[in-house]
Amino acid sequence: MILKHRNPEDVKWLQCEHCFYRSLWRNVLKLHMIQKQTNLEYVNWFQCEQCSYKVKRKDLLKKHVKSKHTNPENIEWFKCELCPHRTKRKNNLKYHVASKHTNPEVVKWLQCEHCLHKTTRKDYLESHVNAKHTNSE
Repeated sequence: MILKHRNPEDVKWLQCEHCFYRSLWRNVLKLHMIQKQTNLEYVNWFQCEQCSYKVKRKDLLKKHVKSKHTNPENIEWFKCELCPHRTKRKNNLKYHVASKHTNPEVVKWLQCEHCLHKTTRKDYLESHVNAKHTNSE
C-alpha cells in the first residue's frame, strides 16, 4: 500500500551519492553502495573455502555454498505439493507454483518482445533478453 498508493511528492528517497540510483530503504541503498560503488581494492571479499568463488556479500556466499557444495541429502528442500518438483530456494518454489500450477488467466505473464518466451519474473525476462537477443559485439 505504501509503495503503490502514496503521493509521489511525499516519497522521501535516499539517493546514492555516486550515481542516479535511489531507494526508499537505507539497507537497500547500503547494498547498492557495496555492490556498485565500492572500489574493488577496498572490498572485503568473502571467499569460498571450496573453490575460487568470491563475493562482496556474506549472504551470497552462503547461497553459493548451499547450491554448489552442499550434499543434496543435507539440504532442506522446498517441495511442491502438486508435483515431484523440489528446489533449494523458497522463492523458486513460489515461481514454480505460479508458473506451472496456477490458472494462466490469473498469472501476470511478462512476454519477450523478440520471441515466444514468457515468464512471471522481470529479472528472468531481462536475463533471457540479454542472453538470447542482445549482441555481445
